[in-house]
Amino acid sequence: MDYVAPDGRDRVIPRFHIKPVRNNFLSEKEGREVWNDVEYVELIVPGDNKNIVDVAVKDEHRDRWPTKYAAFKANMEAPESGTPLEEWAGIGRSQVIELNSVHIRTVEALAGLSDSQLAKCVPMGGHALRAKAQRFIEQTDAEKPLAEMTQRIRELEDKLALALEAKKDVAA
Repeated sequence: MDYVAPDGRDRVIPRFHIKPVRNNFLSEKEGREVWNDVEYVELIVPGDNKNIVDVAVKDEHRDRWPTKYAAFKANMEAPESGTPLEEWAGIGRSQVIELNSVHIRTVEALAGLSDSQLAKCVPMGGHALRAKAQRFIEQTDAEKPLAEMTQRIRELEDKLALALEAKKDVAA
């Protein structure tokens, strides 16, 4: 499963987990059931809850999603990248629950849905909701330089305050 959107972003959501798998060779050899814990990954395309692939983890999965795999190995919740739908004022609570049920958890995932995916998971008003999500992302991207500049100004103000305090201590 290799779904990359037209903007080049990876749209597949990996969910790493441990799955018990019967070891046929050892089960027959020892005359009892022998199971091994094997790393698996569910590959989910947002908006398509009928086409979920569950496969044993391979190096290509570890290389494609190193952050999520590292979180899995550390027994942490895999980080979602983007703005969580719960934190976005542009959507109601019931829509958040509905979208979460089809593995759409961020504004970016919603904005990146294709028309066919949108028709499956948000049949009524989906296009308007996706457009709203896209506008939110565009606005956030447009405001990013201002936010970075504001952060830099705060850092410089803190440095200046420390320098003035140090100068006051030296003078005293």
